[in-house]
Amino acid sequence: GVSFDLDEANIILEEHREVLQQIINNNELNNGYLTLARDIEVMEPKSPEDIYKAHLLEGRGAGGGTVDSARQNLAATFVNAFVNAGFGQDKLMTGSSESSSGGSSTSWLFKNKEHGKISAAASLGMILLWDVDSGLAQLDKYFHSPDTHVIAGALLGVGIVNCNVQHECDPAGALLVDYVDKEDSSIKIGAIMGLGLAYAGSRSDQVRLSLVPILADGRTPLDVIAFTALSLGLVFVGSCNEDIAQTIIFALMDRSEAELGDPLARFLTLGLGLLYLGKQ
Repeated sequence: GVSFDLDEANIILEEHREVLQQIINNNELNNGYLTLARDIEVMEPKSPEDIYKAHLLEGRGAGGGTVDSARQNLAATFVNAFVNAGFGQDKLMTGSSESSSGGSSTSWLFKNKEHGKISAAASLGMILLWDVDSGLAQLDKYFHSPDTHVIAGALLGVGIVNCNVQHECDPAGALLVDYVDKEDSSIKIGAIMGLGLAYAGSRSDQVRLSLVPILADGRTPLDVIAFTALSLGLVFVGSCNEDIAQTIIFALMDRSEAELGDPLARFLTLGLGLLYLGKQ
């Protein structure tokens, strides 16, 4: 996922350089993916039930899988996102074109609770993977939600849609940076992880300038610190960036024994490890 810019030393002809830079930036990745999917006739959306094959399990009546539980719905959200990743359509989140004006995505979203809503909103980013323009347009409605979990999920979805694609307008940065300073922890984490995924491997200075101050602030809650370290590790993977490494180490030293015992604290060390990935 490490990105690079071509210059005259690499390619002399300007039109060649532009075309190759677009390929490196993965701008046509979504179109190529969908062309292949149409050619091999796998465009039809699959539902989680198609994957579970629940009807083959012994002792399951026809109505055996119909009970709604938050945990089952969360599992279905993930299965649905992975099986329909990049196809731009599914049966839970994008729904059918005939669905009513409210759309089926909203009703599926609210079959989940709290962090389940984060995952459901973010799963739309997975379904629309690499399709930056359409993905951002469909995620936009969630930014007007009164529910902070839904907004957090939409921010994470923006990061997923943009993952490994360098768009010339840089929409992920423009959208996410504004939410990094919000008071609500879940919204803050959604924006931070969104930046980590959207700019993974890019060594973006914009992301560094946005996230390092959060990491260096001793008053920041541990969960926010943990995901900030992880995001910086993703963006600066294999860079051996000394300043970020030092900031993560100081953040670890600032925390109490009790905080370091929290499972989330391991993301700080994971972020540190990612900075040196493959560098021995």
